[in-house]
Amino acid sequence: MNTWAGQYDCNFLCVCVLGDPSAYPLAKEMSQEAQLTRAVNGFINNDADMPSWGQLGCKGFIILDAEHRMVADKTPAFMQVKDIAFDHVEAILDALCAKKPVPGILPGDHIVLQQPPQSHPQLKGALGICVKLCGSTMEFGFIDGPLRGRVLGDVPMAGVTKFDMQSQVKPQGGVDHGSCGPNKGSCGPNAGNCGPDGCGPPSKGKCGPGGCDGNGGCDGSGTIDQTFVDSALTFPSVKVPSMDAEHEECAVAFRSLASSRSRAALEEVFKHLKEHFDHEEALFVKHNFGVHVNENLSAQKSHKDDHTRILDSIHNQLAASGDFIPVDYIQGLLQHFNEHTNRFDLMYAEPLSAKGAR
Repeated sequence: MNTWAGQYDCNFLCVCVLGDPSAYPLAKEMSQEAQLTRAVNGFINNDADMPSWGQLGCKGFIILDAEHRMVADKTPAFMQVKDIAFDHVEAILDALCAKKPVPGILPGDHIVLQQPPQSHPQLKGALGICVKLCGSTMEFGFIDGPLRGRVLGDVPMAGVTKFDMQSQVKPQGGVDHGSCGPNKGSCGPNAGNCGPDGCGPPSKGKCGPGGCDGNGGCDGSGTIDQTFVDSALTFPSVKVPSMDAEHEECAVAFRSLASSRSRAALEEVFKHLKEHFDHEEALFVKHNFGVHVNENLSAQKSHKDDHTRILDSIHNQLAASGDFIPVDYIQGLLQHFNEHTNRFDLMYAEPLSAKGAR
């Protein structure tokens, strides 16, 4: 927000909605960490003043135009689409500040490919996401089927339609939504992506028709940079001793996974994370952290939702993998857990420590 405030003729407001006295120190800490010098940063320190509508920032931005008319009530969440979430906001701000209509399709929107390239008519009906706007065309990222993780460029805006993921009814089309290969099952969320001929990172080599070998590459190669591992497993204190200790226990399990890339190591990571998340959620209930009658404003629910995303990702990967886990998946999982501890866990540090949580 601070960067955007220097680029766009608009105002940014950030409000801590804990609804108790711990809101002030948390808002102050967040302001210092994000260096909010150009955005208004406030807080609500009592339940009576809590809003009845809206959502937490981890679920996206609320955007109004110059006349305070609603333009977007919820932009894509960073934890779901990463930096594309920011591209979505910038596309809206670009249009509003230029006094132009907001594009009907924006980065992060889920879309269906209705007019595939003539050379690949079987792609009609493929489910994807708008990765980037390029004038009258876009980059289409496949999020399902054997092309999962690949990006198709120069797709005309008129060649796609928006898709409501909330309906949970996938479009019918010619794309095989089943697997990367005859015996490999689905790649699963964040699972190493899929290439045109099987599993594999979008910009690397293609696997054969049998799918991935599970070692992070088609030839069994694949290593994880130790510097990346060390950085991903460096966690700030959340000021609750049991949680800090469990983060270190999870780090030990993650290091074993990074070095061995084995199925057994991923199962051990799942075990440690499940126990940690259950304990963490029990503390939330015990100390009444992040509760609100409006679930969209519940810090407890958004935190639990991210727990579910991480565990579901591991469950799906275990269902898709053999004896070894793809390097790309392990790196993505490490990054997700690092972001979780830095974006979600720090939010309960002050409130729970102030209530004596151990």
